[in-house]
Amino acid sequence: MKFKIKKFIYLLNDITNIALKKNRVEAEENAKKLRFALIIVSIILVLSVALNIYFYLKYD
Repeated sequence: MKFKIKKFIYLLNDITNIALKKNRVEAEENAKKLRFALIIVSIILVLSVALNIYFYLKYD
C-alpha cells in the first residue's frame, strides 16, 4: 500500500516539475522580449530628449 502511494507521489512530482520547467522557459523568453522592448523604448526616449533640447536651444 505504501509503495503505491509513494509511486503516485513521485509521478505527481515528475508531472509538476515538467510543468514548472515549461513555465520557467516561457518566463525566460518573456524576460528577453521585455528586455529588448525596454532597450528600444530607452533609445527612443534618449533621442526624444536630445531633439527637444536641440529645438529648445535652436529657437530660443
